[in-house]
Amino acid sequence: MSHLERLAAAQREEFLRRGGALPARAVPVRPFPLRRDGPPALIAEFKRSSPSYGAFPAPDRTEQLRRYAEIGAAAVSVLVAGEGFGGDIADLQAARDETQLPLLYKGFVSLRAQIDEAYAYGADAVLLIAALLGPQLPDFLSYAQERGLAALCEVHDAGELRAAAEAGARFLGVNNRDLRTLEVDTGRFIELAAQADESVLLVAESGYRTRRAVLEAVRAGARGVLVGEALLAGSELQVPWDEVLSHVG
Repeated sequence: MSHLERLAAAQREEFLRRGGALPARAVPVRPFPLRRDGPPALIAEFKRSSPSYGAFPAPDRTEQLRRYAEIGAAAVSVLVAGEGFGGDIADLQAARDETQLPLLYKGFVSLRAQIDEAYAYGADAVLLIAALLGPQLPDFLSYAQERGLAALCEVHDAGELRAAAEAGARFLGVNNRDLRTLEVDTGRFIELAAQADESVLLVAESGYRTRRAVLEAVRAGARGVLVGEALLAGSELQVPWDEVLSHVG
């Protein structure tokens, strides 16, 4: 079993243990803020730990979300997976009351019922990983659309990029982290962005700790950049997003 499969199995168990009826959604779905024109979006991530970094310095969720809005984030990615990330569905539920920014349910979705959970607890988008879903990807994309949620389809190589495009994914996230080895190479986004169809909107994920790396991704075609560790552990990216992008051109 691969590292990715182990994480998905652990999240399935967490989901099934929760059981019970889902709450009625109390808020409207917000549009996922990726646009072809204008500045690229910062998708700021909240998580308590990661397999590569370990535990972050006791992040206060309410304060962190306030800070994300302050620096100009366009959306927040909330880790709901417990194993390796310290996430919990309660973080998503609370975040809905703590920020007006659109929320991405981020985890290792392998059951359609997890999309129902994302909707019920206030997410506006859900992460779908091509490597995990394989031939089920078109069905999961369609189901997310039926629920009114945007789907960020995550890919890691050219084959997954083609499969996601054929499945009709509109938003494509390129993860620079190899989930088999946990190694990060930001050149992965640049390589795959050059092969992507112009009709899709691209999000660069993982490994962005410096302005230079962000600007390279933007110049390669990123319409969004997902940043977690650098914002939680401290880096030069903890400034207004327009300052990060000030040298794009």
